[in-house]
Amino acid sequence: MKRSRAPKTGKYEGPGDIRPAVAKLRNSVPVYMVSAGSQPVVKIDLMFKAGAWWQNKSLVASTVNAILNEGTIESNGEEIANRIDYYGSYLNTWSDRDNAFISLICLSKHIDSILPLLAEITRYPSFPERELNIYLQRLKQGYITEKTRVSSLAREKFALALFGGSHPYGKNIRIQDFSNLTTEDLFNFHASYYNSNTCRIIVSGRYDEQKMAGKLDGLFGGNDWKTGEFSATTKLRKNPSGEKRFIINSNRAVQSALRVGRELFNMHNPDYLGMMVLNSILGGHFGSRLMQNIREKKGYTYGIGSLLVSLRHSGFLTIVSEVGTGYGKAAIKEIYRELDKLRKKPVSKRELELTRSHMLGEMLRGFDGPFAWSESIRNLIEQDLDADYYTKLTNTIKEITPGDLQELAGKYLSPSDMYEVVAGNVAVMQEKKD
Repeated sequence: MKRSRAPKTGKYEGPGDIRPAVAKLRNSVPVYMVSAGSQPVVKIDLMFKAGAWWQNKSLVASTVNAILNEGTIESNGEEIANRIDYYGSYLNTWSDRDNAFISLICLSKHIDSILPLLAEITRYPSFPERELNIYLQRLKQGYITEKTRVSSLAREKFALALFGGSHPYGKNIRIQDFSNLTTEDLFNFHASYYNSNTCRIIVSGRYDEQKMAGKLDGLFGGNDWKTGEFSATTKLRKNPSGEKRFIINSNRAVQSALRVGRELFNMHNPDYLGMMVLNSILGGHFGSRLMQNIREKKGYTYGIGSLLVSLRHSGFLTIVSEVGTGYGKAAIKEIYRELDKLRKKPVSKRELELTRSHMLGEMLRGFDGPFAWSESIRNLIEQDLDADYYTKLTNTIKEITPGDLQELAGKYLSPSDMYEVVAGNVAVMQEKKD
């Protein structure tokens, strides 16, 4: 091997056929199977339409998900933890605005021993009151700490500004919510949203597909797993006020947290793929325009980026940073300068080619191994999209032109559409000159 020569590189032609095998349990729960990899490890992800969108009381959705493994009708929390440790397995639960997840990783040879425990935790939690109180007390202390951080203040205000306080995506937690939650709330929510009507299963790793489908059917496929009724009631959006500029005072803050952005749309919108490319150029990676200007040139921050977020019922664009106290106004001025450039001047061919390479490389990483592959598939299932979505994304990245990007910027990056939040020490902000 001649180390003085760089290895040959090839063009990325796209993910190819990434469609998982799909089976259905007796009760119609879909199982998406990614059978691949050389290591004898299996990952099982259970996904439920049970995120904050569906709750009728604050904290219910996240709390149900968080303490599923604290006790069942047959086992207490310590026994569950010991069984998971004994088989060298890993269990994780988390929830977001739309969905709730339970994820198990274990050696393939232990699947018969550990899979029944996963079903027990999922289907028959006991929500012991002692563990609930401990969890809520710990969560409350974390909440009190978070309320002192400018990043949290800015994030909450930004969501409230976009969606309004009565909307599930905009509603913020209040201190009294921690004392209003009961075990009855948890049982009711669990019965309504953790059942075959809302469940989807993804299995990845090294295993026998037919045998795995049979095991899952025995544990999750029964028609008795339909207690409660899944509510698909559409929640109306409350229009936010006309105000779009917000300053939050935090006297002890040593930095100012910024949020600039707007409500957009989710992955179903035909402009979403192009906006992914535009967002990458704006602030989607370390070499983006926002980083080059506000970090490298101006020195206002250690980091700044933009995010394009797709939700089941909406979506938004947000630019996020924490800057030195007193540089908030100057940083926001530069943010709008970069938005203005994208609207008024086409992206150079060189910058677009660099962005193409970065995005295609990131996409390739999304299918590097069965677990990454299953994560990419899960993202599509969350949005009810087909597996050819990544092919469409690949084609968009390769074919989009500077003119296309400028047109998108003109449609969606207007300053008049942007909401702006700055959280920091107001006195210092006023002292510092731009």
